[in-house]
Amino acid sequence: MNKKSILKWVTTGVLGVGVLTSVMLFGNINHANSETIHSSREIDIKDLAVKNFNIDTTKVKQFYRSDLHDDSNVVSKEVKNKALVAFTELIQDGGFKVGDYTPIYFLEGNNLSIAIKHADGSMTMTEFNISENGVPSKIHESSKEAK
Repeated sequence: MNKKSILKWVTTGVLGVGVLTSVMLFGNINHANSETIHSSREIDIKDLAVKNFNIDTTKVKQFYRSDLHDDSNVVSKEVKNKALVAFTELIQDGGFKVGDYTPIYFLEGNNLSIAIKHADGSMTMTEFNISENGVPSKIHESSKEAK
C-alpha cells in the first residue's frame, strides 16, 4: 500500500470515530434535556399527598409545576392553562402563601386537584372542575396535618 492510501484510511477512521463520538454525546444530552426532572422535595410532597388524601395513583395523572411549561408534553396545553388559572385562583383566595412548598397537581377526568404542603406543617388539597370553558370552579377543599 502506498502512503496516500494509508493516509486516506487513517483520516477516514479518525473522522468516523469523531462523528460517532459527537452523535453519541449530543444524542445523550438531548435525551437528558427532553426528560422532565423533578426534585426529591417535589416527589416527597407528592408521596405525602397520596398518603394523606388516599389518592389512587392508578386513576389519576399526577404532574408537577415544571410540567406546566410550554416545552413539556406531560399534559395538553388546555390542561396546562386551566391548571395555571386554578392555581392563580388559589393564590388570590389565600390558599398559597409565601413559604409554602411547590404545588403538586392530580388530574382525574375533569377534576383537577392541587396539593400544597404549607410552611406550618399542614397540607391542603383543593379540587377544581375544569370541564367548562373559562375559569375552573372550586369544588372542594380539605386540610390535614402532614404526616
